[in-house]
Amino acid sequence: MHPEDEGPDAVRRATDACLKLLSMRGRSRHELDQALARKGFDEAVREAALARVKDWGYLDDERFARERAAQLLGRGRLGPAAVAHRLRAHGLEEGTAQQAITEASDAVAFDALAAARTVLEKRGLLGRPLGARERGRAGRLLDSRGFSEDVIYRLLGEASLDPSGPEE
Repeated sequence: MHPEDEGPDAVRRATDACLKLLSMRGRSRHELDQALARKGFDEAVREAALARVKDWGYLDDERFARERAAQLLGRGRLGPAAVAHRLRAHGLEEGTAQQAITEASDAVAFDALAAARTVLEKRGLLGRPLGARERGRAGRLLDSRGFSEDVIYRLLGEASLDPSGPEE
């Protein structure tokens, strides 16, 4: 370890690095900590810099989770499970992710059934009879996008499906 890697100057440089990263987009504490570690800051310096940024109000995992969940749900391309997965990838705890999804769902008036319907419409999988293979493909698509089994069943049950329809 070099002398310049410790002390107030190192904390200032780490804090500046945090602020620069946060100026580009919101980030979780975990993401900032990882970025500082990659830059070579030791744990004590990282902790001090993260504490400063948090004290100044720039770092708040709960706020970040709510904003990110609202952004992802508001796009209408992902269901709650996929959003939770992405929040956990940012290093957020399961409870924080679930609370954020609940609050964001209310804030953006998220309708899982309508969002799933939009996903299928964009792929041309609604409004016409679907064979078993297409129906399976539609179900897998919605599952991969994080929609619940209930939403998938309700939507595909509502769809104009022809179980004896043509196979692909």
